[in-house]
Order: sequence, then C-alpha cells, then structure tokens
Amino acid sequence: MLPIVWQEQQKRNNVLIFLGLFAGLALIYILFDVLQFGALTAMFADLGLPLGIVHVALNTLMAFLTASMMSLSQIKLRLTSVEPKGSNSIPIVSFVFAILTFGCAPCVVAFLAAFGIAFTPLVLPHGNLAWKLGLLVFLLIASLYILYSVHKSTCPIKPKNNKQT
Repeated sequence: MLPIVWQEQQKRNNVLIFLGLFAGLALIYILFDVLQFGALTAMFADLGLPLGIVHVALNTLMAFLTASMMSLSQIKLRLTSVEPKGSNSIPIVSFVFAILTFGCAPCVVAFLAAFGIAFTPLVLPHGNLAWKLGLLVFLLIASLYILYSVHKSTCPIKPKNNKQT
C-alpha cells in the first residue's frame, strides 16, 4: 500500500496540500521561537549563528515530518476509507508538546492557569534545544509508525458483479 500512497503523493493536488501544510507548520514552529525570544534576530543574537541555524533547521525538519504524516494519512484515508491509527492525533500531540515545552512560556502559563493548572515552565539552556530534540525523536518514531501502518494496510477490492443476463 505504501508505494500506492507515495505515487498518489506525487499528484499535483496532494503536493499542493503537502506544501500548504508544511508552510503553515514551519511558520507556527518559527513563531514559537519568535514568541520565546521576541524576534528571530534576537534568537540569533542570544544563541549565536550556529545554534540559531540548528533551531531553524529543527523547526523545518519537524514541520516536514508533521506535514508528511498528515498528508500520507489523508491520502490513505481517501484510498481505503480507513485512517491509520493515531494518524492525526500524533501531529496534534506534537503540536501541543511544542506549545507546552519550547513555545512562549508566559502564554503557556496563562493558558493552563485558565484551567486551574499553575506551574513554572522549565527553561533549558541553548534556547530549550533539549525539548526540540525530544519532540524530534517523538516525531521520528511517530513517522515510522505511520509509514508502517500505511504499508501494512490493504486496499479493499470490490468484486465485479458477474451476473449474466
């Protein structure tokens, strides 16, 4: 099933959907850094050029993995009418993880305080790089799971009606 889904991914509409998802997710992940540091220039000034490039590269990679999972899952859903287990919840969990860990700390505290949860977010060195690496590992595992799920699925074949009249 995976080769069929990859083949469908090459079609113009699916490429456009993937590019839209990727651009939107990349923007969101970069906005998390902007909210944390105030601006991308401030991030590069605070962390230095090499570490700033690592953050942007990780944001891009995480957006690519998340967009790939969502795109491939939707193609499989269209082909088989069966969605891979966890296909859309995994990207949502990763997005919430991103908000709670390396996003805008004051925003997170205010958001959770509205639900009666009070805590102090853990701020790690290097611009919370450890949280991003943890999220990247989670996304890699989730991507492998989605690929395995798509590969092991089958496409239902509807038999022809061979009634002779």
